[in-house]
Amino acid sequence: MAQSIEISYGQAIRRIHCVRCVALLLGFPICLFLCACDGVRRHTTQGSAAKPILFAEPNPVPAGDPDQPLGTTVITWNTGDEAIGDLYVKVNRSPEVFLGSGPSGTSKIAWIQFDSTYEFRLYAKKHSKLLAKLDVTRDN
Repeated sequence: MAQSIEISYGQAIRRIHCVRCVALLLGFPICLFLCACDGVRRHTTQGSAAKPILFAEPNPVPAGDPDQPLGTTVITWNTGDEAIGDLYVKVNRSPEVFLGSGPSGTSKIAWIQFDSTYEFRLYAKKHSKLLAKLDVTRDN
């Protein structure tokens, strides 16, 4: 009698393992499908709401040697939607100065001085809308 109980218990364990394996085999593709659908939805949402990018590297510009009155940074911009954008800079209280245009780009700025604030501005074409702005300074 003891053998029949062990066999029944062993069969029950095998059935439980079999049910778990079937559940895993069926559940895994379903999880993959749901994850893939979620990824597509997220990608579409992010693509439709691309934000403009405007940054400087380095910022603040390092002080460097006392003999060097000018520092250098690289400005990178992207309108976020492939539309043409215009890049301007305003130094302290002076009027804006046009630097370049395009949907994206980089510009090496080698004239950053101490005690000045450089406000870079990215506009939609023809100054119609301010997309982004960024202040660049130089360490003392």
